[in-house]
Amino acid sequence: MKKILTILPTQSLIYCLICGAGIIVFIFLIIIPSHNISAELDQDIKKLNDHIEKQRILRPVFDSLLKRAKEEKSTDLPSTPKLKIERGDINKISELLQAIARRHELKVQDIKTDVRELMDNSGYMPMNLNLTGNFMNFRDFLVDLGTIASLEHIEELNIRAIAANREYKLRIWLAQK
Repeated sequence: MKKILTILPTQSLIYCLICGAGIIVFIFLIIIPSHNISAELDQDIKKLNDHIEKQRILRPVFDSLLKRAKEEKSTDLPSTPKLKIERGDINKISELLQAIARRHELKVQDIKTDVRELMDNSGYMPMNLNLTGNFMNFRDFLVDLGTIASLEHIEELNIRAIAANREYKLRIWLAQK
């Protein structure tokens, strides 16, 4: 050890230790954190590039969906021309309603016509329908009900669950002469 001290003066040895410590501090405080930050930035860049590539792939799909969304499509059900029924055709309406219900596998409990409105000559004939059956079949029944030319509107619709089926009560208004 004395040989090293005689070759290197003490002051030079202290300078070497201080420089070595400074280099180690510089490595640990500047270079390693910069390297970690650089690695994180590389990962962020990779994620952004992947996101850009996904957007590039999905752009044609988005454009076609946007074009379809901007197109105005009629969401209304096809409407039939409105006609008024004759007073003598009340039985035909009842038979028509029963036929539509049978077609959609619904059971007609009863069909009642409000006689008071018929006597008032209001131009409308209210009817009460009671049906039972499957809900999806009832939906199709309503669509077919809309094809009746004299149907003005459905005033009331009540749905009640019964054993394995549903019970439907409708109040409809038909235009009459």
